[in-house]
Amino acid sequence: MSTSNKTNLTINNLDFDSIKESLKDYLRGQTAFVDYNFEGAGINILLDVLAYNTHYEAFYNNMIANEMFLDSAVDRANIVSIAKSLGYTPTSVRSAEATVNITLGSTAGYTEDYFLPRGEVLTSVKDGISYTFVVKDPVKIDLAAANGYHFSDVVLQQGKVKSSSFIFDSNDPDKKFIIPDSNVDTSTLKVRVQNSVTDSTGYTDLWTYAPNFNDIESDSKAYFLQEVDLDRYEVYFGDGVIGKALENGNLVVINYIVSDGAVVNGIGFSDTETSRSFSYGSGNTVVVTSPASGGAERESKESIRFRAPLGYQAQNRAVTVRDYQSALIEDYPDVESVAVWGGEDNDPPDFGAVYISFKPQSGLIIPESRKRSIARSLIERKNIVGIRTQIVDPDYLYLRINSSVNYDPDLSSLSASSLANLVSNRIRDYTDTYLEKFKRGLRYSKFLKEIDDVDISILSNETDIIMEKRYNPNNNEIQSFKLNFYNPIYHPHDGHTPSVVTSSRFNIAYGTGQIKNVYVEDDGSGAMRLVEVVDNDKLILNTNVGSVDYANGVVTVDSLRILGGTDFFEIRVRATPSEQDIDSTQNSILVIDPEDSEAVTISMIPQRYGWV
Repeated sequence: MSTSNKTNLTINNLDFDSIKESLKDYLRGQTAFVDYNFEGAGINILLDVLAYNTHYEAFYNNMIANEMFLDSAVDRANIVSIAKSLGYTPTSVRSAEATVNITLGSTAGYTEDYFLPRGEVLTSVKDGISYTFVVKDPVKIDLAAANGYHFSDVVLQQGKVKSSSFIFDSNDPDKKFIIPDSNVDTSTLKVRVQNSVTDSTGYTDLWTYAPNFNDIESDSKAYFLQEVDLDRYEVYFGDGVIGKALENGNLVVINYIVSDGAVVNGIGFSDTETSRSFSYGSGNTVVVTSPASGGAERESKESIRFRAPLGYQAQNRAVTVRDYQSALIEDYPDVESVAVWGGEDNDPPDFGAVYISFKPQSGLIIPESRKRSIARSLIERKNIVGIRTQIVDPDYLYLRINSSVNYDPDLSSLSASSLANLVSNRIRDYTDTYLEKFKRGLRYSKFLKEIDDVDISILSNETDIIMEKRYNPNNNEIQSFKLNFYNPIYHPHDGHTPSVVTSSRFNIAYGTGQIKNVYVEDDGSGAMRLVEVVDNDKLILNTNVGSVDYANGVVTVDSLRILGGTDFFEIRVRATPSEQDIDSTQNSILVIDPEDSEAVTISMIPQRYGWV
């Protein structure tokens, strides 16, 4: 009786070639296949099939395992399903909002109790494409139009109003209330349930979205929401224990807005008397007070992967800083960066308050109406009783870059101007990527390396950075202003010249009936002085109109009747930093003004190895 040589299969790798080679090694160890030519025989085909099948099964099982975990799942449906187990619902498309005032061409036929209705349509055009905006809430008419407008502070939402209705059948447990439009803005849902198709009882009662079931009772008129296949959303209801249950024959009516998302952000920025951004009927005038902002696309897979665990940790309440950050990015997907801090950290302290500042994905600040909406949302849903919510604008610290770049023209086929453009673009891309968010400071050595790495011909660079703050004056009022650079200002010794703090020019009322074009600068010893230029000669009008705290980077200007800026609309104050690294603290953000062509200046200096 012969005994087979039993050689175990080795599993070192799961790629096709390794599996096939392992099968060959196993067969070579059997007495029946001694000296067998596995490459030239028909068994080679069978080995290919076995190896392929094994490799396929290994890949398939690995994919299944990956799809079970939030960190490794690829399919959106699986990511959404795992997020749901954490109590997280992905954010839908969000509608942009704008605020306008409307003057009617004629008030004939209107009465004093007339309201501009919710859903009334206005239109706008961007890049040749027409977009629809609808009135968010009814606005009462002002026939007298004392301020020039018949409808004031009208909040518009971008999109089209749509409706879907469903009949609940208790005999069909698989019946789902799926909103057919994938671009629905779920924050605009209005859900109603009436007794039946013929009995409208209950239609006037709005059901409430319930992201947290802890406060839901058995008779609460609440609905729940989840994302399902094809990027659509499903509305579902309670079971009679958690939330009121539907009854057989109930008619479910869902109204909502279908939005175009982020593409409409910015409509209204260029609104002028001669070119209005919005139109409403014939002969009516629409004046923009807050341009369209807040529009956002559907939440991405990576965003869900990041936010779902944060939402689970916050447990739908706002107590810690991370709780507030999680709540904001969940409810307002158009937010690019969020800063939250306690009022006790302010100067002077404001105890019992939480301060929130965030930068929108488009533009620099959000309208006041949106701030109020966010504050109400936090107070009503998540804030601790007794804590006041204060929403403030980001404090932008503008950077001005002046770089002298040494390069070897023999190492590049590009001209000096082409290289300068590449360097300028790299600097702006660097700020877009690594700065322009809260608590993102500029690290000087890394910044210089970004410039050096633009092209092989660049040998070195010498780069100076100037900080700039901006103040919008109330024209023709006596006012003081205080600008915080959040970084120490260069001050080697008292009496240092030239000035390291200087402003753009602006007009002031001076003396009795005089108007002077002036600027302010520091005197090198901590005082701000008022300067006028007359026939290219510098005339100091006042040696002390404010102060400079060099160590803390604070500039104060006192009691000037400012009539308006002349170099720019606002007053721009520039300061030389003491340190090369520029920090961003609390709610300050470092930016380079994309509209300022002189914010980045590049000088290309040719050099060659061996030159002295």
